[in-house]
Amino acid sequence: MKLVTFGTRDNKHHIGVLKDNSSVIDIRMASNDLGIPLSFESIIHILEDPEGLEKVQRVIDAAGKHAGPWYRSLNDIELTAPIPRPGKILGVALNYHDFCVRGKLDTPTALKVFMKAHSTVVGPNDAVHVPLERKVTYEGELGVVIGKTGKHVASADAWDHVAGYLIVNDFTANDYIKEDVQLMRGKNLDTFCPMGPFLVTKEEIADPGALAIKTEVNGIVRQNSNTSRLIFKIPEIIEYFSSFLTLEPGDVIATGTPAGTALQFDPPAFVQPGDVVAVTVEGLGTLTNIIRS
Repeated sequence: MKLVTFGTRDNKHHIGVLKDNSSVIDIRMASNDLGIPLSFESIIHILEDPEGLEKVQRVIDAAGKHAGPWYRSLNDIELTAPIPRPGKILGVALNYHDFCVRGKLDTPTALKVFMKAHSTVVGPNDAVHVPLERKVTYEGELGVVIGKTGKHVASADAWDHVAGYLIVNDFTANDYIKEDVQLMRGKNLDTFCPMGPFLVTKEEIADPGALAIKTEVNGIVRQNSNTSRLIFKIPEIIEYFSSFLTLEPGDVIATGTPAGTALQFDPPAFVQPGDVVAVTVEGLGTLTNIIRS
């Protein structure tokens, strides 16, 4: 199942399921018209209900048998980030072998982590605002969405806490990081965390540790790797974060970025106003954003 959040001409947010490459089923409209009442207002509300995804699937199965008004053309809606306001956005730095090799960095022996505020979140096709003269890089990443509350989750149990996956582009102001000698400011400018285009539930992805990942800027490939090159795998990451904080439904973990970020080019390939940045992850679609000042 591919869950989406979208806006329509009534200026309201709706939740839906991608039916094909051209339409979305409006879950609330379909449930009301078909007499299968659902009270979910957001994807987080779906994930908070232990049977939420099953309830949505029942509506989708019923809706698929009819040509009802709940089908929305992608041309008539605007996709937002699937989870517009995650409770927590957790990130892992230096987590690809190829990134460390290209950057001539020692392979980390412990997780290096950070957080991003929900004010950084934007959706597909939204603008990423880069202050003039700031040295900013794209960072295409696999995002893991938490679907079950957990604290002190053992890596062996981690998959029980995963709802699914989406694409994250962890934009970073490298010059702020150099000036501050820490990650907080450089990671948290408004609009610096595009997500989307949809949340793919975990049963659709056979092996999240073997997905092709690519970032293009203006059609030129800058990053081209595979999640098999992750240093710390998803279960280890979940175990680590849950060792000191409670993971909750709708939290997003950005698992790290591969080789090919701006500083790994000579000269550095920082983004500029007008650039179009597209991140593609196998099975998760493409997340595209334009750079504005």
